[in-house]
Order: sequence, then structure tokens, then C-alpha cells
Amino acid sequence: MVNPMNKKDKMYEAQALPNLMPDEGQNSLIYDQPINTKNILTFTFPTMVRMLFVSMYTIVDGIVVSNYVGSLGLSALNIVYPVLNVVMALTFVFQMGSNAVIGKKLGEGKAHEACSFLSLTVLVNLAVMAIMMTLLLAFDKEIYLRIGSDETLLPLCVEYGRIMVLAGPIWSLQILFQGFLVTADRPHMGLWLSVAAGCVNIGLDLLLVGVFDFGLAGAGYASMAGMLVGGLVPLRVFFDKKSLLHFEKPVWKGRELLLAMGNGASEMVTSLSSAITTALFNLQMMAIVGEKGVAAISAILYLQFVFVALLIGFTSGVAPIFSYNYGAGNRANIHKLFAISARMILSFSLAMLVVAELLDRPMVLIFASKDPVLRDLMIVGFRIIAISVFFTGINIFASGFFTAMNNGRVSALVSILRTLVLEVGALLLMPMWWGINGVWWALPVAEILASLVAVSMLLRYRKTYGY
Repeated sequence: MVNPMNKKDKMYEAQALPNLMPDEGQNSLIYDQPINTKNILTFTFPTMVRMLFVSMYTIVDGIVVSNYVGSLGLSALNIVYPVLNVVMALTFVFQMGSNAVIGKKLGEGKAHEACSFLSLTVLVNLAVMAIMMTLLLAFDKEIYLRIGSDETLLPLCVEYGRIMVLAGPIWSLQILFQGFLVTADRPHMGLWLSVAAGCVNIGLDLLLVGVFDFGLAGAGYASMAGMLVGGLVPLRVFFDKKSLLHFEKPVWKGRELLLAMGNGASEMVTSLSSAITTALFNLQMMAIVGEKGVAAISAILYLQFVFVALLIGFTSGVAPIFSYNYGAGNRANIHKLFAISARMILSFSLAMLVVAELLDRPMVLIFASKDPVLRDLMIVGFRIIAISVFFTGINIFASGFFTAMNNGRVSALVSILRTLVLEVGALLLMPMWWGINGVWWALPVAEILASLVAVSMLLRYRKTYGY
């Protein structure tokens, strides 16, 4: 914990930060608070916990399926995952890009424009989701066979995938609203909604899969129920005219929407690339080890997400503050915010790496206590892949920072090089030379190389943004 800023600093902050429009009814926004470690942690902590909780109830899906359905069920989950990532990718491009625009408009004192743009974003996103849902349902069998499934796994993939794709629009609303709640200075509500959605998901997982033996369909219905909580309950906030962000009559601004989507392209690229890399992991493991290999990499990626989730949560939480101060033209705040955020992301990343390496065996046993072959594969793989966590934190922060500063070009550059170029390239080439060890080391090598690019971009733009 750092010492509080002196009175001179506080007076400067009060003068530098513009107040929101009086009719917004907000008197103690995070945007009006001094930039220090305490305030940043206070604001980002709910988002970090929310993401951690999301990762935990996501991993529970894998644990329940692994223990009650078996390794085939776990393999099917991971084969469907890339398809679901496409849904997430399209939503993230709206959420991250629009959030940056909305935060900037609030900083400029254009609250009504921010609310109108919020409405436009939600409506267009739902229309895109409807089209995507139709295409995925029409060609699901062909897709699953091309991304790692075989005839044995295909019925399981179709069973689970169709439920999750049908839930796509609600899922997209959940993702959108979680981000908009942070920008609306309601991060704690986002946290409690995630907890509630997670409890519903976990409870129904255990009931439908563990007790009633509904198999993968039960896991799908449990996830859908959790999404309904996270996607529909926030509507009461955004329909409330007293909220900082609320629905207003949307005004079509095609150019601004396209620019916002372009600004959020890095997050879309990251999510799409995750789909591609997961599919490549599945294909490589199926070719080298078989279905056990697919199950092993499935569980490892679940575990990795738990650690990365905190880093994503911090970056998502601090991004609206960057956007607001950028819109307000407050370079002094940006400088302070960047310095504190950089220290925190490095500390969190190092802590996550240490915890992952120390607790590798107990975490693996949660998935594979009854399967020694799966257990041995996972222990070796997780110890190596966990190395990537530290460098992932740097890359996530760099990409999120440039998105928050409305510099989608650099953000996309970092994401594309990291994922589509380095991760995909490593997964295609390294197993050719080193077999399964090449699969394990592909992700750490890609993240290390990407971090060099990310740091170089951050250094290059220091003077531009004043950090």
C-alpha cells in the first residue's frame, strides 16, 4: 500500500478531472477519485474477483464432466470450446471497443451520447448473434469433425454444442453487461451477479450431471441457467434512467460503431485465436496421444484460465479509468495510473506463476485422480504451460491499455502477433520437431516472444500518451 497523495496532488486531481453532467446523479465516481494504489485496487478488485469466480465455475464444468461423464466428455467440451469462442469473440469486439468509446464520451461530458451508443451496441450485437447462431447450428457436425472430433466424440459435441449455441444471445448480453457495469461505476454489482450466476451453474451441474445423470446436456443446461442470471438481471440497471449508463433511444452511427469495433478488434483477435489454438491443441494431441491427450490439454487449459482470469480482470477493471482520463485530456492521471497499473500487473503475474508451479499436482488430481495416464500427462504439461502465465499478464495488459486509449491499431498488432502469428506458428511447427514436448512448450515460447513486442510498443508510445 502506498502513502496517500499530498494535498497539492489532491487539489490538482480535483481541478483536472471534469465532473459528469449534474443530471447523472453521481457524486462519488471512481473517475473523480485520486489516482493511487488503494483506489485502483478498490475499483478493480470486484472485476478481478468476478473473473476469478467465472473461471472457477467454468472449471467446475470440467471437473464435474471429467468425474461423472469421463475423459470422452471432457474431450468433447474442449472440441466445442473453439466454436463458443467465436461467439465470445464477436461479443468482445463490441464490448471492449464500445466501452472505450463510452468511457471517452463520459470523460468529455457527453453522457447522453454515451447512453445512446450503449443502446446501439446492444441491439447490433444481438442481431449479429442471431446470424451467427443460425450458421453454427446449420453446420455444427462438419465444424466439429474439422477441429478435432472423431465419430466417437461427435454425438457428445453436437449434444452439448447445440445447447450452448442456442444460449449464445443471452451469453453475449452477460458479457456485454459485465463490461458496461464497470464503466457505469457498478463493478460490485457485476461481481455479485457473477457469484449468483456461478452458484446457479455449479448447483445445477452437480444436480443434473452428478445426481440425475443428464451427461453433457445437463452441463449445457446448467451453464444456460447461469447465463440467464448474468444476462437478464442487469437489464434493471440499464433501464433505470438514474443510472450513469442507461438505455436511451439509439442513434445510428455506423462509422463510429465500425471504429469502435476496429478498436476492439484486438480482443476479438485474441478470442478467435484462442479458438484456433485450442483446435490446434486438440488436433495435435489427438494425432500424438489420442483422446486422452485431448482430455489432458482440456484440463490444463481450464487450470491456466483460472490464473489468467485475475490478470484479465485487473486489465478490464482499470481500462475504463484510462479511457475516461484520456477523454478528459488528463495526462498527469494517465502517468500515475500507468505506473501503478504496470507494477500491479507484474506483481500479479509473478504471483500467479509461483502459485501455479507450487500447486500443480493437487490441481491436476482434481481432474484425474482416477486416471493415472491422464494424471501423468497433465502434470508434465501443466508445469511447462504454466510458465506462460507471467508473460501472458504483460501481453494482456498491453493490449487492453491500447484499446482503452482508443488505439485499436497497436492493440490489434500486439494481439495478432501474439496469437495468430506466434501461438499458431509455434503449435504448427514445434510438434513437428519435438512431438508432445513441442505441444507443451508452444504456448510459453509464443508468450515470451509476444511480450518483447508488447514492451517495445509500450516504450514507443510513452511520450504520445504521457505515461
